[in-house]
Amino acid sequence: MEGKILIIDDDSAVLDNLRYNLLKENYTVVTAIHGPQALEVARTEKPDLIILDIMLPKLDGLEVCRILRKEMTVPILMLVTGKFF
Repeated sequence: MEGKILIIDDDSAVLDNLRYNLLKENYTVVTAIHGPQALEVARTEKPDLIILDIMLPKLDGLEVCRILRKEMTVPILMLVTGKFF
């Protein structure tokens, strides 16, 4: 497989696990750990897919999603972990 995936999550365990498994499948992986960084990375890296945590510091995942939707058509998967409930 080919393609660039942006993972946005402030939980290092989740981020590392996703990155590890996607790299094993030969994807290029870029990461961000908070909302403003996520926007910057998405704009510069132009990923083919974004995996976005809903709970982020500085700017939450829903707002990041709203902003990115206005700027690009990249598919976004929203990630919700158990600590959200």
